[in-house]
Amino acid sequence: MHKRDFIDLRSFSREELEQILLDAEAIKSGQKDVSQVLSGKTLGMLFSVASTRTRLSFLAGTRQMGGHAEYLNTGDLQLKNRETVTDTAKVMDRFLDGLIVRMYDMKSYGSGREALETIAANTSFPVINALDDKDHPCQVMSDVLTIKEQLGPDFRKKKVLLTWGFAQRQKSPGVTHSMMSAAALLGMNLEVAFPEGFEPDEAYINFAKKQAALSGGRLSFSHNMMAAAEGADVIYVKSWKALNLSDEDELAIKNSVRADWCLSSRHFEAASQHAVYMDCLPSIRGEEVTAEVKDGPRSIIFDEAGNRLYMQKAIMNFVFEKIKAPHHIPLFT
Repeated sequence: MHKRDFIDLRSFSREELEQILLDAEAIKSGQKDVSQVLSGKTLGMLFSVASTRTRLSFLAGTRQMGGHAEYLNTGDLQLKNRETVTDTAKVMDRFLDGLIVRMYDMKSYGSGREALETIAANTSFPVINALDDKDHPCQVMSDVLTIKEQLGPDFRKKKVLLTWGFAQRQKSPGVTHSMMSAAALLGMNLEVAFPEGFEPDEAYINFAKKQAALSGGRLSFSHNMMAAAEGADVIYVKSWKALNLSDEDELAIKNSVRADWCLSSRHFEAASQHAVYMDCLPSIRGEEVTAEVKDGPRSIIFDEAGNRLYMQKAIMNFVFEKIKAPHHIPLFT
């Protein structure tokens, strides 16, 4: 059976995403045992960008599934000395049973995805996207799990607002793109708010519009955070880089709209009575969100972070159950 990578949610069906969600729920409740799925397997974790939740949840998840994950910083490998991604991947293919990759450079949009695709094309094991410059599928699947837990079985009918928030640092639009893909495939009601100039990648917008029409979901866009917050059941704040602006123009726009794009309690006054606050972390109090909201009773950010462990296990179970254990080949024939 051919391997299955987990790189871009657009590559999956609604049924597959629903199965992964069900598995995560079963793993969390103890109804599904995955403690031996990775027995005897060694996974690499190739990271060129800092990580807390993704790194820790994969390390713990792999161990709890009977395997071993080895953290590999690109700065410690011969990639630092200009060894190619292709050569690196082919060597790793001789040693590892899977690879979890976080690799991107926001100065070169698309270069991270190109690297992941190169690795996937030159390995026989599953490759899992731990955030590139286009997608963050593991984070978003965990987010959907959290939304379902909070809103109940009819979560698809509830309004989820994913809003851009001011941040000094340039961040990947991966969460935004993956959330649009997941929501559209699953038939969710999603509104995405952002200042003019911070539009998501057109390819993801077109995919999400088409899939939402097929799934019965709802996808809308807004340039006004306050208006978009009206009636929201979830308000999720996430900053991302402007894809079509120079750094100078992006900074000028960000500074000019900062006051209007910091999520605060006044936005929740417009939301539904029981609306909750989400963000994937890290977030800076006073930038994307006020401390009052981030540390307040509506915040479920640490429950959201905790669900990363169960979702990583469900994803690893999904990709590894698709392949058979390699046959033992004799040394001499």
